[in-house]
Amino acid sequence: MLEKLKKKSIVKKIPVILIFIIAGIILIGIEFSNFKSLMKGHVKFETLEPDEINEDLIVDASISWNFGCFMEMYEENTSTHATRTTDLYYVIFTGDENSEDSKYMAIKVPASDERTMEMMAEATYNGEYSDAVSYSGAINKMSSEEYEYFKDYFTEGGWTEEDVEEYTLPYYISVGALAGGAETTVYVVLALGIILIIIGIITLIYVMAGGSLGAFKKQIAETGLSDMDVEHEYEGAKLFNKGNDLRIGKRLTFFMIGNKPQLVVNDQIVWAYQQTTTHRTNGIKTGTSYGILIYQLNSKKASNIYVPNAAVAGEVLQYMNETMPKAVIGYSDDLSKLYRKNKQEFLQLRYYRTEQPTEQESQVEEQPKQQENFWETNN
Repeated sequence: MLEKLKKKSIVKKIPVILIFIIAGIILIGIEFSNFKSLMKGHVKFETLEPDEINEDLIVDASISWNFGCFMEMYEENTSTHATRTTDLYYVIFTGDENSEDSKYMAIKVPASDERTMEMMAEATYNGEYSDAVSYSGAINKMSSEEYEYFKDYFTEGGWTEEDVEEYTLPYYISVGALAGGAETTVYVVLALGIILIIIGIITLIYVMAGGSLGAFKKQIAETGLSDMDVEHEYEGAKLFNKGNDLRIGKRLTFFMIGNKPQLVVNDQIVWAYQQTTTHRTNGIKTGTSYGILIYQLNSKKASNIYVPNAAVAGEVLQYMNETMPKAVIGYSDDLSKLYRKNKQEFLQLRYYRTEQPTEQESQVEEQPKQQENFWETNN
């Protein structure tokens, strides 16, 4: 029995474990390239040869010339349709004034730097010196759209596509990317990914070791029955629902909540009824779930046992009514009020029944005949 329940517990927990591990791998994958860049540290842009420039670099650049803007990024207000420029792309050179092999690439700067970059571009075309501006950021490869604008900038100036291919690089410095607080974000995301994977692995080890059976073993001990007796109860119990292994035996009722096995001593059940819950999102019905609430003699909280539909719930309650004479089966508002306000009087209905049943008790015994109205409540 325990091995069966352990396997079922593992199977039920596998989807959750996979979610944790896969989510962790995705987060690490998203930031892994940035992490490699951070591990290399900041590189002085002017020292790089064209063939050393790639996406794995974070650079500190001192820009003293540029050749104009070829592209801008903007955002649009969906209500007013007004646009606002957020970033500008300028053409720059690799290396410094002493470099023998330089190529054109780009730098993406915030729109607030437009005046500075435009004055620099004008000075560049006039052959004048401009004060250098320091920037830090990651090197990114241009998207297809970015590269089309970049290429058009040169071909419209008379370059051939072969010239563009030979004398340019499809990269740009993204100012601010992975600098300052952005670096912290990379480490936070990576740490979160690692934590999720560790949680998934620990959870897997826990259920593989039978950790989810701890409370169940304690419940077995509290019954006073031997392990063999409980084993026979489980194997001989009537199975009502495979999903949560709901079984009712002569002395014990077995079921699972999530991936954790549970048991209830039948003689301790004082009340059981069906609970039907309608789920809604924004007022729209999205589904219905069914459960059987079981109240035990010395338990303050009811056990909610999932069942797939009302038919199974009716079958379970019918069987409980036939095999558990001490339990009140079914729901009514009067029963609910009585249970909450005077539990001892509620127990007199069946649990502490006398040889001569009262008129109220007789009515309770007849209520299963009106199963459709008495056993179901909608919340």
